[in-house]
Amino acid sequence: MSIFQILTSSIGRKVLMAVTGLLLSFFMLFHLFGNLFLFVGEEAFNSYVEKLQGPIVIYFVRVAEFFLLFFVLSHAYTGTLLWYKNREAKQQEASYSKKNTPQPSRYAALTGSIVFIFLVTHWSTFWYKFNFESVESYYQVVLGNDVGFGNPIFSVFYIVAIALLGYHLKHGFVSAGQTLGIKGTKYEKTYLSIASLFWFWIPLGFISIPLWFGFVDNPVMLP
Repeated sequence: MSIFQILTSSIGRKVLMAVTGLLLSFFMLFHLFGNLFLFVGEEAFNSYVEKLQGPIVIYFVRVAEFFLLFFVLSHAYTGTLLWYKNREAKQQEASYSKKNTPQPSRYAALTGSIVFIFLVTHWSTFWYKFNFESVESYYQVVLGNDVGFGNPIFSVFYIVAIALLGYHLKHGFVSAGQTLGIKGTKYEKTYLSIASLFWFWIPLGFISIPLWFGFVDNPVMLP
């Protein structure tokens, strides 16, 4: 059996879904590390971004971005395909009922779609400005009143999207544990503890940024 046949099989698609999801989760950890420099101050955050755009580092960043895009598209495509196949199979079962379907599973496709829209919006704003526009201060771009956290509407959109991402990740880690054979083993408890870092604590870290800069420390919101 070829690699293509393995990846396009039912089990292969689930494994691909689990692996790409886990890799994207680790990217979130790295991305949050960089974003937290916003709390340190303008000079620290600008210095961090400038180092990522250095003459040598930038090549590694571009390779990482290529794989990130590949993982996102693979994850989205595989997830859509699995959702469609599962929907077809369940429609053929006379005993199928929405009441018997776990809510996270039922809404995984919806939350995944919303998160994908958020990612496209995120890349078309911050990433585009950082890479293709003349920027004096990356810090001011992120905290700006246009498409930054200085805009309360944008901050609310960001908070809701990240909360849905956390919900999506919670279901994803449970499914990945089943697919990778971790559920029911002695490693399950440890796995679920680590999973909570990615579906709860990391999203909470991302949410803290728009909460602080969009509402607590936003001149527009202050009396």
